[in-house]
Amino acid sequence: MRKSRVTVHDIANKAHVSTATVSRALNNAGTVKTETKELIWAAAKELGYKIPVLSESPAERPADSEIKEKTFLFPEKKIILIHITDISNPFYAEMIRGFDSSLTNSGIFDFLIYSKSITQFNVTQFLTMAEALHVVGMITVNLTNNALLQKISEKFPVVQCGEFTDNPFASSVGINDYTATQQAIEYFLSMHRTKIAMVNGPLSYRYARDRLNAFKSITNSAGLNISPNWIIQLPELNHDMAFSSVVQLLNTAEIPNCFFCVSDVLAAATVRAVQYSNLRIPEDIMIIGFDNITLSQLTTPSITTVSQRKFQLGFIAGKLLIEKITDPLSEIKHIMLNTELIVRESTSSHNA
Repeated sequence: MRKSRVTVHDIANKAHVSTATVSRALNNAGTVKTETKELIWAAAKELGYKIPVLSESPAERPADSEIKEKTFLFPEKKIILIHITDISNPFYAEMIRGFDSSLTNSGIFDFLIYSKSITQFNVTQFLTMAEALHVVGMITVNLTNNALLQKISEKFPVVQCGEFTDNPFASSVGINDYTATQQAIEYFLSMHRTKIAMVNGPLSYRYARDRLNAFKSITNSAGLNISPNWIIQLPELNHDMAFSSVVQLLNTAEIPNCFFCVSDVLAAATVRAVQYSNLRIPEDIMIIGFDNITLSQLTTPSITTVSQRKFQLGFIAGKLLIEKITDPLSEIKHIMLNTELIVRESTSSHNA
């Protein structure tokens, strides 16, 4: 009796090939030998798997009129998933523009944004959904552990964007968070500010962990005595939470004279908190943010920030994914982009 639902696993077992090869053959993604494709098509047909029109062998393709009727189900463009769980974060807007430029301008690929977290508990459900959509690749801006990454990349190529990681399963493009943090701290030191506080985001994100570790290492190497109370650890990237936490710190007996914030959203909240506490920026307190989003230029004063090349991150991620889809045997690549400190009013002091 034929199974009610045939999967790529069933076809792979029948054809004695990998599930990744089956996925590429059925989606016309990447290089699969003609004889291997025919073997996969034959196995799929025998199992009762309905092959998408655009993936069928020429001999089995229906008439043009039938294709026109089915086009809405199987569009010409290949679908790529963009995995972003925090879609409210303005940092991703420019990155998405980079994805769009590299993917849709190819004329072959289009993308959908997927905002649900992928965990060991729902990864099978996620892969089933991706298979139903005939997804040929994924870019994720959320750091995925190696076990999940390996499981997903067996189905289709994956690129990690923004969260730099050196692994054998997926290409990545990101920044060096240590040197980026060092730029900020060394600037404070050059302005003779040594009472440095940090406003950090949730530690579930690798960037938050890496920037925190860098902050501790760099300030320790500089011989600074940083009070544990000066490291504000937030459970989410939330403006109101940051505002309240900074106000509370500024109402203690010993306060810092500068803040390093791991995002411009948190830096904007810190600007508001300092002003609410009747302190001056930058005379009393200097502030450095991170990301160089539009918000950093709209506050009063404007915010000095570590600039990431957000468009380039997205564009390169798209190119890396297209390369892997079209040439499955291409090497896994890990690319690291430079950052730049953009100095604005929140630190332009007379060395006060």
